[in-house]
Amino acid sequence: MEIHYMGPGGPIHGAMEDAIREFERLSRERHRVHPSYPIHKVISGQNASRNQTEDPTRFLVSLAGGMPPDVIFFDRFAISEWAARGAFTPLDGYLQRDREQWDRWQQQLRQDPDALPPWPGAREEPPRAPGAPPLAAVEPIRPEEFYPACWNEAVYRNPLTGESHVYGIPNNADDRVLLYNKDILIRHGFTNELGEARPPRTWEELEEMAVAMTERDERGRIRTIGFIPNYGNSWLYLYGWQAGGRFMSPDGRRCTLNDSNIVYALEFMTRVYDRLGGAREVYAFQSSFQGGELDPFIQGKVAMKIDGVWIMSSLAFYGRDLNLGAAPPPMPERELRKGRRPISWVGGWAYAIPSTAKQKRGAWELIRFLVSQRALEIMTVSENFTYLAQGRPFLPRQYPNRRQNEWVYRTFVLNNPMLEPKFKEAMRVFNDLLENSRFRPVTPVGQKLWNAQIWAMEDAIFHKKTPKEALDYYTEVVQRDLDAILHPPQGVKIRSWKWFFALYAVVAALLALGGVVWDRRRGVRETSGWYEGVICALPWIVGFLIFTGGPLLFSIIISFCRFDVLNSAVFIGLHNYRTMFFQDELFWKSLYNTVFMVIGVPLGMALGLGMAILLNQKVRGVAVWRTLFYLPSIVPAVASSILWIWIFNPQSGLLNGMLALLGIQGPKWLQDENTSKWALIIMGLWGAGGGMIIWLAGLKGISSSYYEAAAIDGAGPWQRFIYITIPMLTPYIFFNLVMGLIGTFQIFTQAYIMTQGGPVNSTLFYVYHLFNNAFRYLKMGYAAAMAWFLFLVVVILTAIQIRLSQRWVHYEGG
Repeated sequence: MEIHYMGPGGPIHGAMEDAIREFERLSRERHRVHPSYPIHKVISGQNASRNQTEDPTRFLVSLAGGMPPDVIFFDRFAISEWAARGAFTPLDGYLQRDREQWDRWQQQLRQDPDALPPWPGAREEPPRAPGAPPLAAVEPIRPEEFYPACWNEAVYRNPLTGESHVYGIPNNADDRVLLYNKDILIRHGFTNELGEARPPRTWEELEEMAVAMTERDERGRIRTIGFIPNYGNSWLYLYGWQAGGRFMSPDGRRCTLNDSNIVYALEFMTRVYDRLGGAREVYAFQSSFQGGELDPFIQGKVAMKIDGVWIMSSLAFYGRDLNLGAAPPPMPERELRKGRRPISWVGGWAYAIPSTAKQKRGAWELIRFLVSQRALEIMTVSENFTYLAQGRPFLPRQYPNRRQNEWVYRTFVLNNPMLEPKFKEAMRVFNDLLENSRFRPVTPVGQKLWNAQIWAMEDAIFHKKTPKEALDYYTEVVQRDLDAILHPPQGVKIRSWKWFFALYAVVAALLALGGVVWDRRRGVRETSGWYEGVICALPWIVGFLIFTGGPLLFSIIISFCRFDVLNSAVFIGLHNYRTMFFQDELFWKSLYNTVFMVIGVPLGMALGLGMAILLNQKVRGVAVWRTLFYLPSIVPAVASSILWIWIFNPQSGLLNGMLALLGIQGPKWLQDENTSKWALIIMGLWGAGGGMIIWLAGLKGISSSYYEAAAIDGAGPWQRFIYITIPMLTPYIFFNLVMGLIGTFQIFTQAYIMTQGGPVNSTLFYVYHLFNNAFRYLKMGYAAAMAWFLFLVVVILTAIQIRLSQRWVHYEGG
């Protein structure tokens, strides 16, 4: 039995591979005893997505294509959103059946311990090689053994029916604590009566210490910062929970992002940013941050931060000289007065079974083994050996099962003589907070709510809106999406697509027949080579009909449907288009951002033409220069994006460094919503060498006799350029203009890699917004409507340009 596994790290490797091999060995041993028991083989493939939760394209396509994995390792908070659409299998039945089977087996063992082997279902213990481990029984998964926040995050409760099911089995955990540099705190006098560093307990203390420990250089730029509210991994979620807020109502039907306590939390975050010099300045300072040995916390640039347990492995290796301290995240003083204990928030991933998986029973066997004590021991021992071989201290991650987490902490942290006490103490603080942690709301709009709390935070700290206005606004955005899921627009369900294929065949046949009739009316005879031409074009025609024409027609149809790929489409008429024009504010924002980028088209054309004119001169080595100017246009978009992130760094970037030599204070570039789009336009000019080749071809096609005649008549260089070069290049100007506009309306990669649409949605371009709706929010019908609107815009603009070109484009020969 082949079990297909999909995880965020691509093919199975390392410690996970060791555990999988043991699972396969156990299945072979059991097959010897019971031939009916299948031999399991686990298969995994490459996952090229940047983030499997935010970009689940591969998983979504596998579901749509009927070839889903049997087991997927997925972010727990996202499981409920997909489960609400029927993407995952409820696991309650498996849990109950295993529990009952285990209890019966244990009872039989107590009655006659010698009569049964040590695993349920077997009749005898198979022989094994000397030294081989026994076939240990895998205990059933018991929800009560898990930390509540970890288990409940994978339980989805239907807001309409109240029915709840388990859709994922947690396999890791990661809560957050306050990490601080004791040396910096002591240097600034934040000590107790023993002279030891004293971390803040309240928000009020945190705010004062953040400001007091912030230092600036002679130019007024931040050199060391005390605390950044959203650096590390805290987000508005943590502060909202600490203030006593709720992000969703208990019944799951109402978004409460604008809870007064969450408003209070966002006001606190905004106030801290303002006292540190403003969000723009703090973001500019953050843009120079790196990881590993260049971690600003390790280097003493950040005094305190709230971060997750995953950072401890890096701190233990690169921060051995760091005087590290750990404490629970500070709470509002008003909440501590109420007797509340410090809290954290916990995330993590879980194993789930897609609803259309082909080997569900085998998938459950694999999940049950991967969360067992046996698999845990194999993986942690393997990871420990790997770290030791690399000369690194091993700090294990946290686990959602209490018993397993305590075993790992005791074995690899507490009893590890090679581990320094400061790291042991920090891990203790992390583990102590697991019992009193919150988790992200389990809701069908989990991804939208996650983005909304980020957008609200950015609007507030950048002073686009007040905290109350920002939270009110995005509460409405999330609530609208939630209502659309709980009370979707009614329509006609499309139960079968056979009619679509028939319609497509008829349309294709009519188009082919129309082409023949149209050609015949023009008087073209068979001997003219019409059939030969069709035969030569047949490979392209067939490819278009199969891979392009069908999807085009399909996308037109689903643009009038409510469709999430996972369920049957429902025809809802113009609802998607009405939503797009009258309800989706980000639609107009993304459209504006995209239209703004059109400024880069004439700039790029002018720069490309200027380079072409220079490189059209007859000088030595011109071929080398042409190559050098052309090279940037063929650099992969991801590589050039990463390069320009460094160039645009406000504090240490090349561009601001050059401006500083001229005595000019450089802008914040990508960290400022006023300059972020200009930064991407400047980046686009770097690739103007691609258009330079076309301009060179045009310049080479201009006869030198025109210039000679104009020179004889007394025309200077400028007159020759205006009255000869430009008119003769108008076909090339027209071509570059059309292609430039089409390319600009499709801009996506730069924002996806460099800014993720921020800051304050200033680089949320149209195609990026379309992508989010299609793959992050699973609104494929709405995304199709957006795509066709974009198509119409591009077609209209192109048609206008073609019509106007008759007035100013001059072709040689009339």
